Amino acid sequence: MNTNRNFITLNRTLISFLVILFLFTTIKVNATNYYISANGDDTADGLTPATPWKSIDFLNTVFSSIPAGSNIYFNRGDTFYGSIIISKSGSSGNPITLSAYGTGAKPIITGFVTIPAASWLAETGTSGIYSVASVITSSILANMVTIDGKQVGMGRYPDNSFLTYEATNGTNTITDIGLGETTNWKGAGMAFRKNDWTLDRASISNHVGDVLTYSNLGSSQAPTAGFGYFIMNDLRTLTTYGEWYHKPATKKFYMYFGAVDPSTKVVQVANISDLITNTGSYDYITIDNLNLTGAINNGVNLTSGNDFCTIQNCDVSFIGNYGIYIGSGTNRLVNNNTIRDCNSHGVYDNYGSNATITNNIITDIARIPGQSYYTNGNNGIYSPGNGCIISYNTIKRTGYNGICIKYTGAATVSYNYIDSVCLVLNDGGGIYMPGPNASTRLVDHNIITNVIGNGAGAIRQTSLSEGIYLDESSSNVVVTNNSVANSGNTGIKLHKAHDDLITDNTTFNCAVGLGILNTSGAPINWNHSIKRNIFLAKTSAQYAVNFGSVNDISYLGVLDSNYYARPADDTKSFAITINGSWSTNTLASWQTITGQDAHSKKSPVKITSYNDIRFEYNPSLDSKSIALDGKYISVDSKIYDGSITLLPFTSVVLMRYIDTAVGSQFSVNKLIKIYPNPIVNQFTIELEGNNQNHAFELLNSMGQVVFSGKINAKTVVNASNYARGIYFVKIEQGNSFEVKKFIKL
Repeated sequence: MNTNRNFITLNRTLISFLVILFLFTTIKVNATNYYISANGDDTADGLTPATPWKSIDFLNTVFSSIPAGSNIYFNRGDTFYGSIIISKSGSSGNPITLSAYGTGAKPIITGFVTIPAASWLAETGTSGIYSVASVITSSILANMVTIDGKQVGMGRYPDNSFLTYEATNGTNTITDIGLGETTNWKGAGMAFRKNDWTLDRASISNHVGDVLTYSNLGSSQAPTAGFGYFIMNDLRTLTTYGEWYHKPATKKFYMYFGAVDPSTKVVQVANISDLITNTGSYDYITIDNLNLTGAINNGVNLTSGNDFCTIQNCDVSFIGNYGIYIGSGTNRLVNNNTIRDCNSHGVYDNYGSNATITNNIITDIARIPGQSYYTNGNNGIYSPGNGCIISYNTIKRTGYNGICIKYTGAATVSYNYIDSVCLVLNDGGGIYMPGPNASTRLVDHNIITNVIGNGAGAIRQTSLSEGIYLDESSSNVVVTNNSVANSGNTGIKLHKAHDDLITDNTTFNCAVGLGILNTSGAPINWNHSIKRNIFLAKTSAQYAVNFGSVNDISYLGVLDSNYYARPADDTKSFAITINGSWSTNTLASWQTITGQDAHSKKSPVKITSYNDIRFEYNPSLDSKSIALDGKYISVDSKIYDGSITLLPFTSVVLMRYIDTAVGSQFSVNKLIKIYPNPIVNQFTIELEGNNQNHAFELLNSMGQVVFSGKINAKTVVNASNYARGIYFVKIEQGNSFEVKKFIKL
């Protein structure tokens, strides 16, 4: 009997081997199409939609024999469990492509395991905690869990706050005075804030008294006494609905449901490390039109030397680490993907070159504290590579920076819309660039709104986050045509930066519009060029500019033709700290102190209600028409009545226009007369009692300048070629002006 059983087993093994051998021999030498369907058969030839293969596991066994230029198609509407392992290169003009066929939704490649509703068992000795055994089989710790399609975090203590460590040896211990060991946390994990910008994970190897000994799971940065931490990865932390704990050694998974019946909930746990992985330096791979969801680590993992690879038109979601990781290769394209709910970076370009990251929608990155191993790295897009192009992306709701360009050569960051960043950490920005650089980095036409900054678990609880942040000797950066609104700290911050060009940007409703800071204690040759910007402080608690340094203000470079607007109170637009001495200043005193900004101006009007200021922006590729509830004036004195049209990726700050409020600083004996009014062909502008030259402009109803000139006492203007309508004469005197209306018949 045993002899027969062994013979049958041998025959089955031989048959399986012969089937795979046959399929290897039928793999075509030339490029062809291969099809995979959930209803397929791995013994089929896979060459037509009628004879598809069935599984990712089988694809992995034959991938190394697939010719360059081939397409591997997954059936739309189907779900495939597993990790695709790339083991063959395409060639120039003939990539190997993973894509979709058929109709319907994109095919799903998943590492999620759905826990059977009936498999939950109440955990003995607890209240509200349930467990399952041998369903989650991964040997590595789970890091992505959802309930009814929404991500939930690992259990933590305390649930919503931080404990504080008062001391550290700087390498592997922290001391929390009064912690004690009534509850001993040896064997648990923790997340601890090491500084304003880092929240790392660690495992606790020992707990004696008030001292926790740990091993880093994230960065090797030294912790800073006075910051916070919380305990995690321990069954005893499960006290709130949805919190979970995984013990890979016993293959048990625990979740707190409280009074909720677990059989009524759909719980999914990622059970696979990477959904698509290319660890063998295989080039010319295209990944297109796939839905990748549920991974412990990465959605797409392209490691070192993967050149000329493309990820496009994909949906990537619920990823425990990086949504898309492209390693140190060259000429990679990440285009038109949606990437969401990742615990670390949305896209990570790791020290490669010439990466193009465009047209992606990246949302909800690193939103749950402690789920990332190294929270300093929780960016929408991170690139320390050379020659990257990051354009036309939408990035919303990130734990740290929207875009981080670090240790890089040339880079272009343009036409991106970034909203709601630094939700978990502080001392970051919508766009963050540290370090000196010999090549030019261009930051152009980006719109950044709502830079928050989170001080939970930190010594400083206030926002330290910036819209555009050039940090730690950042140099050779061109920041132009960008818009920043609602930053908790600074709109554009230059920290120990030098040799940068800052032009034609707008900041609005930031604690500080422009921050120029040197915390090194030694003078800096700033050598910046800062021109034609608008820095508008919406409230009287904000500043247009904050300068803080030693006595090196004379090395700033060139500042001119900027608008420093604080329409609520322009007597305190500038905060200046030199060698520890702080003062607030007007534009005039700033000009005297610095010798800069000879042609710069302050707000054209004074406002009494913050509701009379509005910020409009257009983060799209099409022009945008905006209806106005009356007449408004821009910071550069253009008047808009009823509507305004914004070009793509531009913005405007508007203040309600009230005739009696404009030009209030003009001398009362310089009365302006326009006659005749209405006019037919020509008219006269007269300044009674005036003996000085003033610049004047004629503006149409759209705020466009149609004529400009100089006036002393009187001048005649030929208006015969003007179209019929309403026009305005604007006459300047220093930082104030007067506006009069006339009608052309």
